[in-house]
Amino acid sequence: EKIMGKPKTPFVGCDVFVTNEKNEVLLIQRVDNKLCALPGGFHDLGETPAKCAIREWKEETGFDIKLNQLLGVWSSNCYEYINYPWVNNEFCHLVFEVKVINGKAETSKETLSVKWFSQINLPKLSDGHKERMLFGFNSRTKNSTSYFE
Repeated sequence: EKIMGKPKTPFVGCDVFVTNEKNEVLLIQRVDNKLCALPGGFHDLGETPAKCAIREWKEETGFDIKLNQLLGVWSSNCYEYINYPWVNNEFCHLVFEVKVINGKAETSKETLSVKWFSQINLPKLSDGHKERMLFGFNSRTKNSTSYFE
């Protein structure tokens, strides 16, 4: 009987989208490529996607959050790698919309800055983040359903 080999699968990451009362999005500036991105990161073994999103958000921003909804699922197969350091891998990104419930902005070993930006004054973004972030903004003004690639 032939036994299936170890699967080769994409990395799973959870990103977080939130806006403040001025409709500004919170972005981090990454240490590795110096570009801005939605807070988030790799899903660890033994945790749920929800716990991953909450943990990564806290590590990268200093804030505590409450998850509101899954905005969608994106694939790195649908954008070009230009500035991302791990170009020979594939990623599946789960993006959550959240509410900030406590804390203050703090940087970490992974973040150079934590700042709010308006949609018309966005900084240069890490690969794939523009599409996910714009969907987040659009979902706030439209009665949209989750996005899937």
